[in-house]
Amino acid sequence: MNNPQTDGFFQKYKELIVTTIICLFLTGIYDSINNQTAEIKKWYQLMIGINEKVKVHANNLSKLEESLETHVQRTDDRFNNHNKRIRTIEFEVLPYKPPSNTFPSTQDTSHAKDHTHHH
Repeated sequence: MNNPQTDGFFQKYKELIVTTIICLFLTGIYDSINNQTAEIKKWYQLMIGINEKVKVHANNLSKLEESLETHVQRTDDRFNNHNKRIRTIEFEVLPYKPPSNTFPSTQDTSHAKDHTHHH
């Protein structure tokens, strides 16, 4: 019978077999960890690269925002200047308007007087 011999073999080398299996398992884990760390390093470097790009983009964006703000301020100033000019023109024109406005009002009063005459 071979069974007692194999049992004896397993009994003799059980610890070795178990430790070998454990070692293989651990080396496998170790390799996978190494691979993962390599991948993580790659990703980390990539993220650093992306971060640098993002920083550059952020700087560009801030510059763009500043330029937009200055542009808006300039346009606001121009608009205000135009508004002031329009107002001054209105003020210049206004003195000429009241005479034309007073004529209809006097006519209205005359009409009102006419109406009173009718009653």
